[in-house]
Amino acid sequence: MDRVHGQSERLRGIDLTKRSSFSKEYVLEELDLLASKITVQIRLFIIGGLGLINFGLKEATKDVDVVVQSRRELYALTRGLRSLGYGPLSPSLISRPYKKMEASRILENNDGFRWDIFLNQISGALVFSKGMASRSTSFYGKGPLKASLASKEDLFLLKGITEREADLDDMRLLAETGLDWRTIEQECKNQSTSSGRLWENALLQNLIDLRERHNIRSPIEQTLQKVVEERLSEDELALAVKKGCVTVKMISETTRLPQHWVREYAKKMEEKGLLRVDRSGHPHKLALVARPKSVKPTR
Repeated sequence: MDRVHGQSERLRGIDLTKRSSFSKEYVLEELDLLASKITVQIRLFIIGGLGLINFGLKEATKDVDVVVQSRRELYALTRGLRSLGYGPLSPSLISRPYKKMEASRILENNDGFRWDIFLNQISGALVFSKGMASRSTSFYGKGPLKASLASKEDLFLLKGITEREADLDDMRLLAETGLDWRTIEQECKNQSTSSGRLWENALLQNLIDLRERHNIRSPIEQTLQKVVEERLSEDELALAVKKGCVTVKMISETTRLPQHWVREYAKKMEEKGLLRVDRSGHPHKLALVARPKSVKPTR
């Protein structure tokens, strides 16, 4: 079926048989068609299954996940895809895990090929950062349309904070190729710092699943475990102080945690400037210097 006929069928609402997966060649053809339709410069960052195809880890994908960094690009991309016959999915066809990814646009053509388009943020929190952009490599360029492919490390991280079962399989494929784990750890830390969310927790849970189900051990798992425990512990201590527990003993009795543990984390928080300790009397009294960002253990 040619492109024009396919568009008219969509407009008439006829439900044709849809394909379940698409090759790299199909995606490149769609990019060529899109490039012929747009009139403004658009730079896409590819973050999904197409990346695994390009790295030789998969043969086909059901969709293409892309990030744009401006509303101008989002609107221009949407207009271009609509001119090719793409239309929005019915909300009833979008699964719960899919909804949690919070794509700005989800568009599908008559073949069943889907575009998931994100404006700066993925999964409602992770930002496509300058670091991610700098690690991306050129994938496509024709006329006003340019597309870059996210690095294996960033693909791994982006899949490592989701709850979708298929993403764990993709993480396994990426890990088996060899990864720069420190880059993943640092980007995760940067994302947590900028958002106030504990993304290390989501990544840690998936790394544990990766180890238990596929026997793939990550050298950053223990480090992430320590970060998660420390952040959650500090948050618990801060909450106790906020509620009026101002001594080590009071905090210990309220939280049922050992006093030596409370002293250890109070010292760390004091060093970070989160707590002030009044040592003029006994017992020492604790006070919050500034309320730390609420930790949201994502998973």
